Amino acid sequence: MRFVVRLFFGAVAGTLLLLATANTGNAQVPPSVGLKPSTGPAGSSFTISWNGFPACRAINFFWAGTLLGTKVAPAVSGQFPTAAPADAKPGSYTVTATCTSQKQTAGGTFVVTGTPTTTPPPPVTTTPPPPVTTRPARPGTTTTPATPTTTPPPATSTPPTTTPPVTPGVPTTSSTAPKPGELVLDRPSIKPGETLSASGKGCRPSRMVTLMSGGNEVGTAYTDSTGSFTAPVEFTRIEAGQHTVVAECGVRLTGAVDQVVTRSSGGQTSTLVILVFFVLASVTVIRFR
Repeated sequence: MRFVVRLFFGAVAGTLLLLATANTGNAQVPPSVGLKPSTGPAGSSFTISWNGFPACRAINFFWAGTLLGTKVAPAVSGQFPTAAPADAKPGSYTVTATCTSQKQTAGGTFVVTGTPTTTPPPPVTTTPPPPVTTRPARPGTTTTPATPTTTPPPATSTPPTTTPPVTPGVPTTSSTAPKPGELVLDRPSIKPGETLSASGKGCRPSRMVTLMSGGNEVGTAYTDSTGSFTAPVEFTRIEAGQHTVVAECGVRLTGAVDQVVTRSSGGQTSTLVILVFFVLASVTVIRFR
């Protein structure tokens, strides 16, 4: 009987020790931020890595107090690609990551280096050719200069330009350049699996652009020195109807596209449901026999 009591208390003590060890291992890691690389010239790209935001819904990234971008519904740790502002002066700048729901902040330092100066190549000196001396003609002889012959250039014929025929049912692409403050999609409608490209203008130079649709991220890009960008768009869900695409780059640019779902996809789904139903029914009959 004493042996059983000792064995019971030993099991209880071991369980309490395991729980204490597990709680110590699961202690919350403080938030931290890393920059890779942490130095570079103005406009250069770098990656912000974060850790220690366990229940954060969205993280805002700042460059010396100026918003670089937002990561929606992040994991406990991850990475965020961005770039230093093109107009940043040489010096040290603080890059921070702030959780909007937990009020947690962590930061790092990025050093902007000076632009290297290039020495122009030395001027090229050319030596003039030696003078040409002409011997005088003998007395009583006349020299007739040779008449230069010119060959007319061959006539070039420009082939007629032909316009390719338009195939019915195929959406046409739009090559219209976006105006400032405008987002242009290269197709008015797409089918599942087709590519879609978005172009915008009016953002700040060297900024990251996040494309959202229905609360989901559908694409990212970087603006050039004029504030323009072009990015591929990929929808994570197949839903028929019109979808609004919003580009966040310090300003909001919007565009819309129609997603067309053919009937063949629905027929395949119905066939699959019927097949699964018959398989489950067969398993049930075999089990009760």
